[in-house]
Amino acid sequence: MPAVSLDYSRRPRLTKAFDKRANNSARHRLLRFLANEFDSQPDVAKLISAFLSHGSFSNSFFSSLLTVARDGAGTPWAIRRLAVLMMEHQILQISPTNFVQFNFVLHQLRLKDSPAIEADVVESVRKEGYTSTRFDRFVPEFRRRLERFNRIHCRIKGWKTSQAALADFVEASRQECRLTLARYTFTPDEVFDEILRQVLTTDGMEDFDSTQPLFVRAEAERGVSGLPDFEAAVLRRLCDSSRIYWVSDQTSSQINSLVEYPLMTVVLVIKLPGSDVEFEIKRAGKRPPFSLGVIHSRDGYDVAPSHRLDGGNMLWLLRHEGAAASKLALIYREVHGKEAPLPTYVSRNSICWIPTHRGNEPTVYYFTDPEVFGEAFDDMRAAMASSVAAFAAEGYMKLPDLPGPLGLTAQFLSTVCPGQAILNGTSSFRVDRVAGYLAPDGAARYLPRLANSANSRDRARAFADTLLDDVLGIWQAPATYRNYADYLTEAFALPHNRLQANAVYKSILKQIGQLWGTLMGINGYSKGESFVARNIGLRTVWRDGQWRVRLIFMDHDSLVIPGPGEKDFCARAALDGMRLDETYIWGRPGGIMGSSGHLRKLYRINDQFHLEARELAKITSKEAYQKTQRELARNPRLRRLFHSVFIDRMPGWNRLVRSFLQTDPEKITKWKDKAGKILQTAGYENDEASDKLEALDAQRDFLERQSFLFAPPERASRQKQ
Repeated sequence: MPAVSLDYSRRPRLTKAFDKRANNSARHRLLRFLANEFDSQPDVAKLISAFLSHGSFSNSFFSSLLTVARDGAGTPWAIRRLAVLMMEHQILQISPTNFVQFNFVLHQLRLKDSPAIEADVVESVRKEGYTSTRFDRFVPEFRRRLERFNRIHCRIKGWKTSQAALADFVEASRQECRLTLARYTFTPDEVFDEILRQVLTTDGMEDFDSTQPLFVRAEAERGVSGLPDFEAAVLRRLCDSSRIYWVSDQTSSQINSLVEYPLMTVVLVIKLPGSDVEFEIKRAGKRPPFSLGVIHSRDGYDVAPSHRLDGGNMLWLLRHEGAAASKLALIYREVHGKEAPLPTYVSRNSICWIPTHRGNEPTVYYFTDPEVFGEAFDDMRAAMASSVAAFAAEGYMKLPDLPGPLGLTAQFLSTVCPGQAILNGTSSFRVDRVAGYLAPDGAARYLPRLANSANSRDRARAFADTLLDDVLGIWQAPATYRNYADYLTEAFALPHNRLQANAVYKSILKQIGQLWGTLMGINGYSKGESFVARNIGLRTVWRDGQWRVRLIFMDHDSLVIPGPGEKDFCARAALDGMRLDETYIWGRPGGIMGSSGHLRKLYRINDQFHLEARELAKITSKEAYQKTQRELARNPRLRRLFHSVFIDRMPGWNRLVRSFLQTDPEKITKWKDKAGKILQTAGYENDEASDKLEALDAQRDFLERQSFLFAPPERASRQKQ
């Protein structure tokens, strides 16, 4: 720890003599707590002792804390984080109108190049979510951002602080992403080094796909260039080689860790200091001893082809997913004039080496050498043989039968092609998982699964608070804690929180409606994968000077969008896929809950408000559907993504659906004969016409539920009148 100007000479040493000199009983109690809690870390206890002695803002103390926070040479990471949170507490002691002290703070943080009070804040803050660089406009937003942790700061009352409040303060400092000022104290190189310390790495090879559309790389570059400078610098370091990242025994599963291996996943997520941006490394294997495995069946059921490489990802599937998501993101932006709620796929590498207890092994030897898997080797090889046979039956196999153990490995690897991708802008707060954690028994299910964690009252309350931070954005904590279930019930019942929960619920259903309406507007679908609750994440982000809750739609490996070489779309496949999307969004009575059901459970939404929010989502999806098709007709950048015949036929499809739904089912045979002739006259081949008519018959109930999409545009209706 550096020699800083914290005046420890007046602070008693943490000894019995120290305790005797403490006249105040609260002070005496806290000093004993510090001595017990940080017996092996005297610098932490000293820092907290100095912090509790400053009840108001102090220029010198703030500067001393900043020196500690920026000292990457001698101060441990944990102490630097703690100093950052203390700095934030100090700033919140400043009167909102004391611009002189705010000017001092911003200049110290290098957010102002000039010490002159009238000087602007640096331009880079706009990318961080602030609306202005004018000093007098920036300060209220800056303070508002720091106030997100008020539930922690308001309980710090100098030496009268309770042990529980101080313990919460220390625990909060361990969540780097929640420390706003950390982005101004840690450097990108330091953050990257800390990430490397918590993971395993091996060499990989950059994946070059000669068939990849140009917009895929353009979207990736756009995603990086749109990041604030700090986040972009760390992401470039993560991607600047073909390095493969793996979970290690040191990687935490604690929510909001810098590097997190979320429970029941095989990905790593990076949550940067002071940032609302998350990166995902997909996939990062399983915890040692076997980073990758092979599985053909689980719980008596055969697993999907994409899951047979246990812990890893198929490179060709990553290619498809990246291209499909990039195309949808581009379409969404062209239609709505804003960024899509999707992650960007920044890099993609093939896996050449895999970590083992003996060191890194070449992939082909890893799966062939009995010494790598030990007693688990025979089961792994049996699963590999079953998987290869299944791949061959499904038409995936690339190589013919090859002799010997090495031949089987080659067949398996040629099909799965192990790879890894880095995504920008994800969320580990998957809707189904968070809804489960916010259930009455959520803490009891989550906390015991963490290393060195017990389901104590304080841990459970802190867990609830952390989750509520991300699902509500700004909220008020209940005054008391009896148990986990009652605490959550009271939290959602508080008037401010209830209004916030309702507003967030309505907003995120609109977000679902807008994306789904846009996708259907180009006759695209995802078979439920892009909309299922396990693939949608919640995230509170700092935008336009406010905290806002957003949905992020992830895992687009089943996303289908007509390509520029397709004159038409397969109506039967499309409507089947759209119907699955509908099911996984809205649920199915007596079966699937759907994303909206999980969200409704999470936010504790009553029947009436749910119906109101769903109606708003319906209106939003209709607007998105019709706006997408208007832009498709007139936007040259959008038109380049599709075949001209496909675009020209879109209005005819809407008319066909309207006419079908308006026809008496008893007269449908006659209608189909007439409609078939009209389609042939319009240039459709016999099989194309049959596809449309058969799809309409098969999906009547779905089309009736979505009939509002196909109504004539309102503008055209008004012109007729």
